[in-house]
Amino acid sequence: MMLLSFTVQNHRSLRDELTIDLTRPTLRTLRPRAGEDWRSHVYPLAGVFGANATGKSAILDALTYTFTAIHSSATIWQASRTMPRVPFALDDESPEKVSTYRLDFVHADRRHEYGFEVDDTGVVREWLRDIPGTRWRTLLERVSGDGTLRTHGSVRPLGAITRRELALSRALLLEHPQLGPIARNLVRSFDSLSVRDEDRERRLAALPRSLLERDVTFDTIVSLLQVADIGVVDVDVQEDEVPATLREILREVTQRLREDEGDEPAPLNALEDDESDAVVRSLVFTHQGTASEQRRFSIGDESDGTIAWLAIIVPALEILRRGGVFCVDEIDSSLHPHLVDVLLGAFSDPEINTKGAQLLFTSHDTYILSPLSQVDLEPEQVWFTEKTRDGATELSCLADFPRNKGANVARRYLLGRYGGTPRLAPSVLTALIRFKDA
Repeated sequence: MMLLSFTVQNHRSLRDELTIDLTRPTLRTLRPRAGEDWRSHVYPLAGVFGANATGKSAILDALTYTFTAIHSSATIWQASRTMPRVPFALDDESPEKVSTYRLDFVHADRRHEYGFEVDDTGVVREWLRDIPGTRWRTLLERVSGDGTLRTHGSVRPLGAITRRELALSRALLLEHPQLGPIARNLVRSFDSLSVRDEDRERRLAALPRSLLERDVTFDTIVSLLQVADIGVVDVDVQEDEVPATLREILREVTQRLREDEGDEPAPLNALEDDESDAVVRSLVFTHQGTASEQRRFSIGDESDGTIAWLAIIVPALEILRRGGVFCVDEIDSSLHPHLVDVLLGAFSDPEINTKGAQLLFTSHDTYILSPLSQVDLEPEQVWFTEKTRDGATELSCLADFPRNKGANVARRYLLGRYGGTPRLAPSVLTALIRFKDA
């Protein structure tokens, strides 16, 4: 999957419709001309810059919501009595309006558009279309909330669906012959990393199992850490047996959950067999000390920079190897600017990024926009968020602003020429300090 653009309306601070476009100005037709490919017309990178609380993260959150809905609305979300969503909350009208999400993407070398509208009761509208020739063709259309679908003659009927599930999610679950591959490609081609500590901890907690199951090799992890010049010479997985008291608590909880769900109680020996494998796996890092001396440290002893680099570079490597879209919130968090440069450079270099992977990120760091950065972002790859006085996010592109060739974008951004900078009130802080001293 290659993302061409994403449109959203009424999601968190994104009250009004906005679109982030990853296509180059060279794409003037619905699809590339004969002899051209999609990669030559689509950017591998796009960055969103802005002050705190201006909606940068909301854009990535909306994109993540879209893919999560495709993956989970036919399964996990069915347990909810209402449609999970977060509409704009700073007026009285938006919570009553639909939220809209639309993907323009390439699947199997063909352009597709998929979108849906939801309110608290469920799916209000859903559609999927592609371009097999020179014009759009509708593959799937859902215009009422009762699950009634209209499909193209080449698409096998999907059957009845509930109001709170997307038809594409149901197609994924049922492995539908025409729609299933599209849904599967979408969800498998997307990954996101938020700035929240729990997201990083979740990824790092999964690393030991991935290493033991050979999804990622130890040599790969060591090499990735050496890229960052962190001083790690080896990585291992330490396994510690879960204490007997904790195993007993887990056994009782498991038994009660099974009884509450109406399942047959599990045989005691089955629980004991599970307990015999109850171990805590954690990463251990070996650092080179003085002379030939080496010391081992747990992940809790490692710096925030090491943890941040591991959390971001492992999924980035996977996306670069297979292609897809990787979203990173606050890409510069706990990372040196040169490391950010390395990551951006990997996506922007076609000799490294041979699968056409894409990176969409948010940042405060003007180093990325400065002449010092090794990655030269084109104006169409740079976006700015700003929040209006009524709390809604506005999105603009650097390409929309007049500028001289060779202008120092970082400096002009800090001066507020493109918006996206905070409206500071240092006098308030000064007054509070003086009030304390009074």
